[in-house]
Amino acid sequence: MQSCEISSDSTDDPLSRALHRHRQPRIVVIGAGLAGLAATKTLLENGFTNVTVLEASDRIGGRVQSIQHGKTTLELGATWIHGANGNPIYHLAEENGLLEHTTEEERSVGRISLYAKNGVAHYQTNSGKRIPKDLVEEFSDLYNEVESCESSSPSMDEVSLSEFGEWTEIPGAHHVIPVGFIKVVEILAQDIPSRVLRLSKPVRRIHWNCSSQDAEDISDQADHNQDQRPSPSPVCLECEDAECLLADHVIVTASLGFLKKAHETLFSPGLPQDKAQAVQKLGISTTDKIFLEFAEPFWSPECNSIQFVWEDEAQLESQAYPEELWYRKICSFDVLYPPERYGHMLSGWICGEEALRMERCDDETVAEICTELLRQFTGNQNIPKPRRILRSSWGSNPYIRGSYSFTQVGSSGRDVERLAEPLPYIKNTKAPPLQVLFAGEATHRKYYSTTHGALLSGQREANRLIELYQYSFDAETTKPNI
Repeated sequence: MQSCEISSDSTDDPLSRALHRHRQPRIVVIGAGLAGLAATKTLLENGFTNVTVLEASDRIGGRVQSIQHGKTTLELGATWIHGANGNPIYHLAEENGLLEHTTEEERSVGRISLYAKNGVAHYQTNSGKRIPKDLVEEFSDLYNEVESCESSSPSMDEVSLSEFGEWTEIPGAHHVIPVGFIKVVEILAQDIPSRVLRLSKPVRRIHWNCSSQDAEDISDQADHNQDQRPSPSPVCLECEDAECLLADHVIVTASLGFLKKAHETLFSPGLPQDKAQAVQKLGISTTDKIFLEFAEPFWSPECNSIQFVWEDEAQLESQAYPEELWYRKICSFDVLYPPERYGHMLSGWICGEEALRMERCDDETVAEICTELLRQFTGNQNIPKPRRILRSSWGSNPYIRGSYSFTQVGSSGRDVERLAEPLPYIKNTKAPPLQVLFAGEATHRKYYSTTHGALLSGQREANRLIELYQYSFDAETTKPNI
């Protein structure tokens, strides 16, 4: 596995000398999530100085979003470090002391621990009855393997069985970062100069394979700074605010959900047919969290989760619920441990189209519905409404549109590789190379859907550019004297 950090000992290395001898390549990174920040950090550490990051939202982190809630931190996005052995996210967190206060409850060697591996899950039916433990155990192992929320798919019918072994699990424990996953993001960003990061800067269109005249014509349509005066550049980026930036290379770290929605208008010329097909074939759906905080616990001390089992679903003809019954897709509420850190709080999960319907409701409506569900399934009509509610909305976020990718029926690992392949394709030898590069969790064949996959993909694309300019320098130094 790649190391999380790649650095040069000094600016005297051959690559840095080559970069300073010639004009620094202009590199634009789209997106300030883990992939974009990892790419930027790697480039800066290796002598590239003309790097700009354009982030559409007003914050860094992408699908990492830690919210301070009273004395604790709640994760609306990425929550766990999946595996420790060789995982660059784990090593980054450990080396910077982020795991010092991780409790045994927040560390699990087996299946992902939903905040508490100790205690007992209560499987409750909608008639208020608890399913006996021995009956639950007959089905729990299979359920844990194929739970759709963990694949971020609306239904397991959409997950490709033929590609089931494609995703690779990193050995070792899963970890929660008590101080917030956003600290990993901040560590990646801490040495990136503020002038490099430009927030609230969405990109409207990426013109690539431009001639000098093309770039000049596009740039003339908008105001630009003196240092952006047209010069030979194969890439021109139009921002939503009408500013244009010229570049030699652009690293696109947009989510698969955003690419599905916007790729036809985002790229000019459009993506090659096989790459566009890969975007459409790969899967991404929405998995949302609903946090409910109560003044006092209504659950028993040994209860670590309340699992909802609807008794009347065996005869359902459709995998999707009618719009008004979206709440039936809430599969469980987990007890957050330890209470000394989180207070008396539950975390619910919902995925698919039903998650999008939940996102369209206001907080009051969602709180009322969740309270009624808890009353119905526990048989306790005295459960009060939560005093606070907090929830994610990844599906309706216009710059993300989904939680994480999966291999959908009809897609394969080859589609992931095709999505990651830079433009123009290598067979087009007359065009400047590596004009448009692609990173993000959906572009990592083995580690898609993970934070470490996102980070490694950003480093991968930065290394393509490092190798390109190292090769150019080596070619120059070996030219014969005539």
